[in-house]
This record gives sequence, structure tokens and C-alpha cells, in this order.
Amino acid sequence: MGYSLYRDRTKPSETDQEMWDNPLNSYLRENQMGRAGTICNVSDMIRHVETIGAMWWQHTSPAKATLGAIRFINGGILKPSLTPLIDTPKLFTTVAAAGLRSWRTLLAADTRRRAAYGDDHAELLLPGFNFGEYQFDQEGTRCLFIDGTQRTVPAGTVVAMLVIDRIPIWSPPEQFGLRGYYDNASRISTTDYFRQADAVQQGWKKAIDADAPREHPTTA
Repeated sequence: MGYSLYRDRTKPSETDQEMWDNPLNSYLRENQMGRAGTICNVSDMIRHVETIGAMWWQHTSPAKATLGAIRFINGGILKPSLTPLIDTPKLFTTVAAAGLRSWRTLLAADTRRRAAYGDDHAELLLPGFNFGEYQFDQEGTRCLFIDGTQRTVPAGTVVAMLVIDRIPIWSPPEQFGLRGYYDNASRISTTDYFRQADAVQQGWKKAIDADAPREHPTTA
């Protein structure tokens, strides 16, 4: 297997050997990931995201990321779901993992799949994820941030991206197992696209709300 190597942008003098040995690239090799992403079940996806999500911010190109965002590629006619811009690697990882956990809980409740494959049926589904980046190329772009504020993002700003795709294909329960051109165990769910999108978004919201500053009552 060929491996993509990612340079640590906090270490301008990083040698090729140091790049090969750095924690991100070592983790990708140890987990047989040829790039910063893979196809896997949601439980493994959570583990990967929690391990390398924050780390990714210092390996983006062409510079270290200072903001993050998460994109969930919905199925059917739904537009992709996208978080507001996130200020810190820690919150980026927390929000991403919360969305994935909420999604996994929903997928696990699919009674038609449970009847076919047992209690661990959700672990057989194989969506995909990939870390990447986006760079703003125009000055004065106004964007929504995780705290609800609108801010101007300078040109050249690099955003660490997590993209989740290849989501389970929806099938009506009565037609489950009839789509012979797909592997039913790994690709088909009777959980519709709207509910999948909502579960991910609710997970994001819960993590964002938990991080929000709490107002303290004042006393006279």
C-alpha cells in the first residue's frame, strides 16, 4: 500500500525521516490508512477522529489550520450538512465525535437490519471519512462561527476539514435485501436520509451547547 505523508506545519525544518515518523503518519500506517481517511464502521471512525482530529490541524496544506469545519455528505436530494467554523482543535474533535455517536445510535436502532444481522448489525455498515482542508482566497469573507457570531475571515486562512461520506443507502423496510447490486450488510439501511442527517446535526448541537459559556445569575 502506498502512503500519503503529511508534514507538520509547526516544524518548518522537519526532515523526511521525521515526517515519516511523526505521530500522524505513524498512526495512519499502523492502521493501514493510505491517507488521512478510510472506509470503516462508525465505531472505528469515532476512534480515528478522536485520535487524529486535533492533530490534523497542524498537518494541513499549505499552512497550519487556524479554523475547522465538519461536512456530512447526505444521501438522496439533501444538501450536505456543514458545521459553522470552529475555533479550536479540541472542540473540532469533540463536535465531530458527538455527531458520529448520535448517528451510530440511530443506525443501531434499525430493527430490520437487527433481524437480519443481529445486535451488532450497525458495526457492519461501512461509511467513509476523509480529513482535508479549505483555504479562503478572498478578503472580507463573512462566516458563521460556532458561537453564533458572524466574523470576517482573512484571505489565506486555512480551515481543517473533516468530510463524512458514503453514508448508508436508504431502503424501505419491505424492500430490504432486494437491491442485489449493493452489499446489504455494509451499505443498506432502512433509516432514511432525513433522520440520518438530523441525528448528526443533533449530535453537533449537543456538543456545541455543552461548550457554550453559561450565564451566571447576578446578585444584588
